[in-house]
Amino acid sequence: MKTSILILFSAILTAACTSQPGPPGGVAGATNPVVSSFSPSEKDTLEIQVTDPQPVTAVELAAPDGRVFLADAIDRTRVIQQGGYGYGPDVGVGVGVGSGGHSGVGAGVGIGFPFIIGGTSTPPGQPLVRSFARVRVGDMPAYRAQWEQWKLRVHLGEGPDEHVLEEPAPMPPPA
Repeated sequence: MKTSILILFSAILTAACTSQPGPPGGVAGATNPVVSSFSPSEKDTLEIQVTDPQPVTAVELAAPDGRVFLADAIDRTRVIQQGGYGYGPDVGVGVGVGSGGHSGVGAGVGIGFPFIIGGTSTPPGQPLVRSFARVRVGDMPAYRAQWEQWKLRVHLGEGPDEHVLEEPAPMPPPA
């Protein structure tokens, strides 16, 4: 009987957790909107992709000696973040393992009906801008020697919404 209650409780908790909003799906680097790497065809060129509600207005590669290399062009594409409302049933699978003198394994499958319990919802799709930029490294020997000290600065938005993201520069490609 205890096992049945444990399984039922586990299934209910799992179903409840599946209704909770999480990080947006389909968005590169939900916690970090900047992805950078070296171009496979041009070994001295950084390719930067940024997904954010604000468009990229400038990209800089800053050397430790103060030199700054700018992106020569920035392409932007508007995308829609996936989202929706949690009013349909959710299915969850839960597994529990006992310890501390009580060994055993329990598993359960739960079906959650959030509209009965006061459903949760995630906001509808939020418009985002995916920006692509390329920065040519003007001094690859210096970059290779001290790449850990170089910084990538991404300027987003304009006016009061303007902000700057600063990222470590990526490791250079093999010579």
